[in-house]
Amino acid sequence: MDIIFSQPFVVVERKIERTGQRTIEEEHTIELYVDRIRAGQEDFALGDVFDVSYRFTSAIYGFLYLHTNRGVVSYIIKKDPSIFIEEYKKLIQ
Repeated sequence: MDIIFSQPFVVVERKIERTGQRTIEEEHTIELYVDRIRAGQEDFALGDVFDVSYRFTSAIYGFLYLHTNRGVVSYIIKKDPSIFIEEYKKLIQ
C-alpha cells in the first residue's frame, strides 16, 4: 500500500554524563495509509482511531494525539500536522 501522507515526530532522550546533560533527538514518521496509521513500530487500524488532535506547548515542540481504542497515544512534533489531520478526516468520512 502507498503512503497517503507522513508526519515527522521526534523521540527525545536525555542523557546525564560526567560532563553534563546531553539531549538526543531521533526523528521518525507517522504514516497514514488507506487502512491504518503506522507510527514507528506501532500499527493502528483506521477503525481503531477515533480522532487525531494536536497542541503546541512551545514555539518549537507540540504533541500529536491519536485517540484510539487503546487510549490516547501522544507523539512529540515540531511541524504543523494540519495536513495530516485533514487527510485522516477525508478517509474516515
